[in-house]
Amino acid sequence: MTLISDRIRELRENKKISSKDLCSILNFNPSTYSKLENNKKSIDVEELKKISEFYNVSADYILGIDKPKNDIIAYMKKDKELDDNDIKEVQMILSMMDEAIAFNEIRSRI
Repeated sequence: MTLISDRIRELRENKKISSKDLCSILNFNPSTYSKLENNKKSIDVEELKKISEFYNVSADYILGIDKPKNDIIAYMKKDKELDDNDIKEVQMILSMMDEAIAFNEIRSRI
């Protein structure tokens, strides 16, 4: 299970932003933010709201309760900078792969 601290660190590192710069942008105390990333402090609602808005991800994603499909789509949009059409193509390819796997499983039973 991914910790909240791991997710917020990963988001920051993927964005290639220093914790100091992030604290300046979000108006966080650097010591407080460091405690968040090092799992020494629980995230409060206001921190969660600011972080999720900054990275344009759901609070559920940060809390680790988002569905994996939504995690993948968020990853494609944010980290790979894919637009909606690109994402639809990727989803179609994944669907075709699922069908091929199912077909091979059926074929192996015959």
